[in-house]
Amino acid sequence: GKHAEYYGRQGSCEVTSRALCDRGEEEVDFVSMGIQFRSDAGPEQLAKDLLLSPLIYIRLLGILCSIIVFGCVADKVVVSGTCTYNGSNACDFAIAVGVIGFLFCLAFLVKDVMLVVIDYSNSLAVKKVIIIADIVVNGLWAFMWFVCFAYTADQLRRTDYAGTPTSLRNCARSGVAFSFFCILIWIAIVVVNIILLIRVIKGSDRDSQGGTPASGYASFPEGTPDQPYQGEGGESGGGGGQQYSPPEY
Repeated sequence: GKHAEYYGRQGSCEVTSRALCDRGEEEVDFVSMGIQFRSDAGPEQLAKDLLLSPLIYIRLLGILCSIIVFGCVADKVVVSGTCTYNGSNACDFAIAVGVIGFLFCLAFLVKDVMLVVIDYSNSLAVKKVIIIADIVVNGLWAFMWFVCFAYTADQLRRTDYAGTPTSLRNCARSGVAFSFFCILIWIAIVVVNIILLIRVIKGSDRDSQGGTPASGYASFPEGTPDQPYQGEGGESGGGGGQQYSPPEY
């Protein structure tokens, strides 16, 4: 009786949370929200999938290059509050782009892990939205890195570093060089996400086309319900060529 009440209740509490069901409370339906941890893989398989995910490595590389850009510029290129990139505000721009790019990489790194450990098979639309958001944001930031590289390279070309410490010149050049590397990294992030989006779209198309018959029932044999079933050779199912007649009660 008590267990039957768990299954029959229309609020559909999960049986795994029996205490909540006893109090008439409902659990959060994570499945309908698209948040369901993969049940087809154990910890070892999930760890292997994480290690084989190219986005995670690209994202870590983006974090490293972003730190180098804003670290070099903030530590060495800015001297006594003055930007040595020809005295312009290129330093502030490079630091801002580097810090925000670093934060984006951290945030989307969490997304990459979620795509591996969470099962989105019941809500592919949520997965599509997440991937599209990743493409748009990182596509925009690839453009910002291009602007940062062009701006700092132009100001570096106009700057005379004669008589300045070698460490300052090296850091100024490193900021420009790693800004260029960040362009390539962010473009790679966008390309990998586009490939992933195409796979998700193809998978959802296969699910929508492959499915069950429209009626959900097996088709009737040839003939109409009012006619007896004709077997091989045109004989009726009743045997001996005679039609079946129901017994009289």
